[in-house]
Parts: sequence; C-alpha cells; structure tokens
Amino acid sequence: MSRVGIKGQTYFNSGTHALPVWKRAKIVKDLTMSLSKNEVQVKNKGSIFVKYLSGLVDVPLDLEIDWEPGDLVFDALQAAFWSEEILEFVILDGGIRKPGAQGLRAGYMVTKFERGEPLEDQMTGSISLRLHADSEEEPDWVKVNTGGTALETIGAFGDDPLNNPTPP
Repeated sequence: MSRVGIKGQTYFNSGTHALPVWKRAKIVKDLTMSLSKNEVQVKNKGSIFVKYLSGLVDVPLDLEIDWEPGDLVFDALQAAFWSEEILEFVILDGGIRKPGAQGLRAGYMVTKFERGEPLEDQMTGSISLRLHADSEEEPDWVKVNTGGTALETIGAFGDDPLNNPTPP
C-alpha cells in the first residue's frame, strides 16, 4: 500500500537505549534516509564479467526542520553538533503506537546544522546525521508490536560474526 510522506514519523530518544523515552520530532519537515550498501567489485581472469559483493551499509539522515530554539529536539540537535554527543532516533513509516509501523533505530551524530533564512518564508534548519562510531548499539530495523506498545527488532545489522545483516 502506498503511503504519504506525512505518515512517516521521526522520534528522538531522550532516555536511554534500554529505557527509551520517545519524543516525536514535530519540527521535522522533510527527511531523507538513504539506506545503501557499498559495492565491492570482483574481477578475475575466470570471467569476462565484473561481478559484485555487498559492502558496508550506510544510513545517512538528512532533515529539513523548522527553526525552533527551545524545542527539545531542536536543542538536542544543536547541542550535539558542538559536543558530538550520540543522539538516538527511530525513523518509522507510521506512528510509534501504530502496530506494524517499521523503520530504523540508530545512534547518530550531527555533522551539519545549517540555518536558512528565506526572505518570504520561515527560518529552517538543514541537518545531516551520520551513524556515530562510538555508539554501543548497532542499528536495528524495528517494528511496532501488535499491541502498539513496544518496538521489536526484526532485522539486526552486524549481529553475526561474518557481519552479514539479517534482513527484515
């Protein structure tokens, strides 16, 4: 079933990974999550074809936000830009209490915190988030359980010794 972008929801964890406190990031206007794998070329004399293996997974987030100092999520993003603090987000294709909604849960660092001041429109922020190397938790693909009360991991990345992601 097709979904409209406004149905997707972004949540910021103001608690801990084990005891999350999810705050909906209402200041987010547009979001792009580019889930991609690097390509590793395999060339040898046994074939005239260039073949490929899957490489590392990259999951950058790029956000356009309302410029709203004083908002919990805005202030956390701004502070994390300077401090390099790990911020945990879950990016879902529905609400956090909607059974079946799914998306990525991961710890990010803020690499860009840019302000736009269009002459005849509201101020906005252009934010780039990248997976934080010091995050103790690996990213997970999660789904809201049938009761709509918790996130269940349905695809863990990097949880096997060969570093092969488990597909959702």
